[in-house]
Amino acid sequence: MARAFDITVVVAPTLRNAFEGRSQVSLGLPSTADMGDVVETLLRLYPRTRSLLAGDGGIPGGRYMHLVLDAGSVQSPAQGRGSLSAGHKVFVFALSRPPASNQPGLEG
Repeated sequence: MARAFDITVVVAPTLRNAFEGRSQVSLGLPSTADMGDVVETLLRLYPRTRSLLAGDGGIPGGRYMHLVLDAGSVQSPAQGRGSLSAGHKVFVFALSRPPASNQPGLEG
């Protein structure tokens, strides 16, 4: 079994409601984890975050969740698949969807 490590997720104030009021979350992840694993874990632990996924069904002008790694969080192993490092942070914040009239391919 792959050795686990902890990563800290820092939650922006505007999204804390979806994270049960938490400003930070600590996730235990396997050493092979990548950002997809972080997203899957957050969606499983905090189901209200599903409404913040950026997708075609989103409300124009509404918010969506955006994740960013701190500068030292990514390693590039020889296999070419980036993995996360222990002790670093992922920042979660909200971006706004453009109004329907500003979305490409939509008339408004």
